[in-house]
Amino acid sequence: MQREEVLSSVADTRRVRWGVLLAWGVILPAFRTVPVRAEEPPDGGADRPDLSLDYLDGYLELEGDFGFTRIRSPRRRGLDPGLKQRNADLRLEERLGLQFGGSWLDPGFLQFGGELSLGLAQSRFEEHTDLFNRTDDDRGYLAEYDVRVDLLPGRTLGGSVHALRQDRRINRRFQPTLREERSETGFSARYRRGPVSMGLSYDYRETDRTGNRDRRDNEHFTDRVLHYDLDWTISERQRLTFSYEHGTIRQSFQGRRQGFETTRDLFIAEHQLDFGDKRQHQWRVRMHWQEESGDFARDFFEIGPQLILQHNDHLQTRYAYQFNRERYEGLDIESQRFDVQLVHQAYTNLTTTVDGFALYEDIEDDINTIQYGGSVEWQYQRRNRWGRLLADLALAYDTEEVRGDDGRRVVLNEAQTFHDPIAVTLRNRDVIRWSIVVTDTSNRRVYLPGVDYNVFSQGTVTRIARVRTGRIADGDTVLVDYMIRTPQHGQLDTIRVDFRLEQRFDGGLTPYYQLSYRNQEDDRSTGFARRADRTDHHRIGVTYEKERYTLGAYYEIFDDTVEPFDAFHVNGLYRFLTHPDHTLDGSVRLSRFFFEGGFDSRDVTMLDWELDHHWRLTDGLSTVERVVYRLEDDSIAGQTHAWDVTAGLQCVWGRFSGELTFEYDRLKLPGSKEDDIGVYVRIRREMPDVLKR
Repeated sequence: MQREEVLSSVADTRRVRWGVLLAWGVILPAFRTVPVRAEEPPDGGADRPDLSLDYLDGYLELEGDFGFTRIRSPRRRGLDPGLKQRNADLRLEERLGLQFGGSWLDPGFLQFGGELSLGLAQSRFEEHTDLFNRTDDDRGYLAEYDVRVDLLPGRTLGGSVHALRQDRRINRRFQPTLREERSETGFSARYRRGPVSMGLSYDYRETDRTGNRDRRDNEHFTDRVLHYDLDWTISERQRLTFSYEHGTIRQSFQGRRQGFETTRDLFIAEHQLDFGDKRQHQWRVRMHWQEESGDFARDFFEIGPQLILQHNDHLQTRYAYQFNRERYEGLDIESQRFDVQLVHQAYTNLTTTVDGFALYEDIEDDINTIQYGGSVEWQYQRRNRWGRLLADLALAYDTEEVRGDDGRRVVLNEAQTFHDPIAVTLRNRDVIRWSIVVTDTSNRRVYLPGVDYNVFSQGTVTRIARVRTGRIADGDTVLVDYMIRTPQHGQLDTIRVDFRLEQRFDGGLTPYYQLSYRNQEDDRSTGFARRADRTDHHRIGVTYEKERYTLGAYYEIFDDTVEPFDAFHVNGLYRFLTHPDHTLDGSVRLSRFFFEGGFDSRDVTMLDWELDHHWRLTDGLSTVERVVYRLEDDSIAGQTHAWDVTAGLQCVWGRFSGELTFEYDRLKLPGSKEDDIGVYVRIRREMPDVLKR
């Protein structure tokens, strides 16, 4: 074991011991007091002890988790010998736990409660490959706790202290189940009096996620956050809020040198004033200031006043100005933006929204950008003799002018959602590939290139495809930061048209048509050829909904300069059993894509089906079964088969309870096969009212 691992283990042990001491420090003195059950209040004439327990219950628990993984890749031509690998992971835990709650002196002064368990843990890991075999055994004690102490609850000034250490299982579709160990400690205090409320808190969180195919991909998160907030209701018409946060986020991977650490200071202040005879108008100012250091640091300051005028029941206008200044990857960016919006309601059927904006952005010692444009949208709905008719039409135009020498611009937090088998396309062209950073929607988890996603270019277009065995799942939304190269004195014009028409029949049938058109053209400039970027997306379909089933089908034509395709989709959901104690649902989705003229010409067929069964046999016995299957047939990349099978049994018999879960995952890729088997067992014996035994 390396020195860093030893130091980390010692630090973890110390944190566990402090948490255990805190938990025992709360409950041990209670054994010297008279227990008081909530359902058996003491005699009104009896003196209440200084420290009393409302309840103290115990339990014995046995938990086991077994996982087996087999990976096979065939021998290929050349020097690739193929791969055969088997992993086995066994974990056993025996716990003795207590659940408690009570108060000290008075319930209005101090309340405490929580859960504490101590026990033994044994684990064994085996890995066998064609090149080596290795095993790893570990034995030790186990401490889990969830303790909270509330001081002066509901009073003008109150606070709380909490400590938490828990283990939980995270199920993933078509992938092995992860095990997450989470530790958390912290305190909070809040002051409330009249129109003023303020709070101060500190939290330390540490998370370990294990169970990945490659142990080197196991994750470790550390998060420290100090937070202060103020909420002041100045009057019925006026309110002021302020918050400050200091935090450090650290993310690392076992067996990798690459890690990420960022320290952040964040200030947010907002003032709101309602005015007018009926308080129908609103003035709002928001200030946001952030300073960061470390990896992917981003400093920014923004302030934006906004005025909303409600002229009458049918007309509303909004005026907004925003000033931003950002520092990111050595760039100093300053921008100003002005927005005007008008919303008009004609009767109850037609809503018209008109927007206009102007933006000026300056990058110090580099380039400046002027962008302006506008949009108009009509939303119409009307009841007719067949049901309800809905229509929506939106038109938008904007112009972007760049002045200065060739330079770089920054794009932050661009949201992209992955839908297999289509890779996402970044909205801007001429992306600098090394600048791409992909995170989850909270900006706290950083995904790794080559492990979670791959980047490839198609001319001036940059696209991102998820790795099937990575941490990004089909349907996940991510945030992408990147930089782009900008031309000398270039201009980019964008036109967008969106239209949707649907008729919702009273019988459940809804035919619809949807159009999304976007056209971008830029002028030729030094170092950049003139280009056009056009997307013409048509979708025509129908849905049919009844109480027990739903059917849908649509055909789409995606005419695009990057990767055009035609596709049809059919989906259905049927509820075979709908009894409160017995349900069985089945769903299926079939898609066929025809890609032509883009990155490559190929056909892709995707089939997904799922069965979900829940059955409560008796008050103490229930079962859960779930089967998920996916087929992806790519005329170039080959076939992918994926299975996810789960079967579970839960039982309660007197003071005994048990759970048995079986999991099977199979992922067959064109170049490899992987099978994962998991078994989870839990047996628990409750021991209520320990002190009376």
